[in-house]
Amino acid sequence: MATLELKLDRNTFLGAVYKTQGVVDRKSTSNVLSHILVDTLNEGRIRLLGTDYDVTIQAEVPAEVIVAGAACINGKSLFDVVKNVDDDEVHVLGLPNDWVEVTAGRSVFKLAGITPADFPELQLPEDVRWLGIPKAAFKDLVEKTAFSMSDDETRMNLNGVFLRIEAGSGDGLARLTMVSTDGHRLSKVELEAELQGYDGQPLSAIVHKKGVQEVRRLLDGDGEVLDVGFAPGVILFKSGGTTFSVRQIEDAYPDYAKVIPAAAPVRVVVPRERLLRAIRRNAILTSNKTYIIKVELQPGKIAVTTSNPDYGEGRDEVDIDYSGEGMVIGFNYNYLQDVLNVIRGETAVLELTDEFSPTVVTSPSEPGAIFVVMPMRV
Repeated sequence: MATLELKLDRNTFLGAVYKTQGVVDRKSTSNVLSHILVDTLNEGRIRLLGTDYDVTIQAEVPAEVIVAGAACINGKSLFDVVKNVDDDEVHVLGLPNDWVEVTAGRSVFKLAGITPADFPELQLPEDVRWLGIPKAAFKDLVEKTAFSMSDDETRMNLNGVFLRIEAGSGDGLARLTMVSTDGHRLSKVELEAELQGYDGQPLSAIVHKKGVQEVRRLLDGDGEVLDVGFAPGVILFKSGGTTFSVRQIEDAYPDYAKVIPAAAPVRVVVPRERLLRAIRRNAILTSNKTYIIKVELQPGKIAVTTSNPDYGEGRDEVDIDYSGEGMVIGFNYNYLQDVLNVIRGETAVLELTDEFSPTVVTSPSEPGAIFVVMPMRV
């Protein structure tokens, strides 16, 4: 006797499986965390649920429910099967041995599963303060900060982005600030937007990097508003039929304002794309251990150079309007490249003090974004 039987639109089902299986922990010693739970709801809808305990994601989609029930299926296997079938309709049948049969047209697959009762009981919090944030604004925050999150597990408060929401400069406006740093570079973006349901009280959270990765999937979906919920210990994101919660990092975020230099004696405006190309060209000859390039500032030009005894030397000059003294600073080329990639304006501004001090990168067309890059000794 079937424990579950469904008929679903293949594309709709694939989208839900894609979002849900993205959070499963394939490396976990707990087998259940590599699985997603599929169960039926009321009124012709099903729910897909996945978790690695740090992030929990729930996606609801319409389905023709023939037999109500549940199944627990390996997330990667289910995604790979649904992704590669051609038929527009997918038939899912739960078997008594906890396996699941997936049929699409003349393609039939039997996937190993586990008992649904073994899946962790997960409850979304009830006491949540929900805000509606324009997706375009939130996407801008994430794109300009996600790249500089830390991977150092010993500094958990840096393993994500710091999000702060406070009253803005005018009625109905809120100021959103997002910051990330890995100790070698810092990204800070600040903008104002109209938020649905915001009462002016300050809210903040450190969003774990796994949650940052998953929210990008929601930002690419339909709709213009991302619902963000604040609750004790977690922060939630909701768009369409998908909701996921992220465990907040229970630690204080560093005082990032102290890292940003107040002023620098040298300020140069550079063509962003031209400088980016110069960095990419010289990166070819850098050491794969240090990734160091040199940036030489001279009257009328800025030069990107590299020297590696194993590969050779490179130099690329970019014309700029500068008449001050010369300066040579070493950088990890990835750090400069990441910043120049997320700036959208035609020009970037470099603010420098000396070869030992942080360099600040901004753009005249994006006044709310500021990036700090630490130099490397050469």
